[in-house]
Amino acid sequence: MWQLKNLPEEENLPFEGAKAGLAAAHAAADVAIVSSANAGAVREEWTRHNLIEHTDIMLAQDAGTKAYCIGQLLQKGYEKDHVLMIGDAPGDQKAAEDNGVLYYPILVKKEKSSWERFLSEGLEKFLSGTYSGKYQEERIKEFQKNLSE
Repeated sequence: MWQLKNLPEEENLPFEGAKAGLAAAHAAADVAIVSSANAGAVREEWTRHNLIEHTDIMLAQDAGTKAYCIGQLLQKGYEKDHVLMIGDAPGDQKAAEDNGVLYYPILVKKEKSSWERFLSEGLEKFLSGTYSGKYQEERIKEFQKNLSE
């Protein structure tokens, strides 16, 4: 049976740019991990790669679906336009849309450039309140096109 933990360490690394993106986001905002994976595996992986220090809370499969977890965060008082789901799968986009929050896609096979764009423009647009609308629509169109390639 294939398991992530069986990958050689050099192949089991965060996407290039992810750590810098998380660190920049965490310097300005709360960061939550919302994952459908096993909590122990998520904690171990994020700790091993020194990513956990750039987060405030971890919500994994034991906490509920991604959509449910985002909904619970909203109940803590976060405004919908102050929540940005970053993800690389249609389910991530759907969880964001189901809760009316913003979505920033990480493009499959273009992860490095996706994180670079997040750092160079996406985060600033989010923090300045100009992310929704045209910018988000362009990112989502690009995401959907990339999935079909």
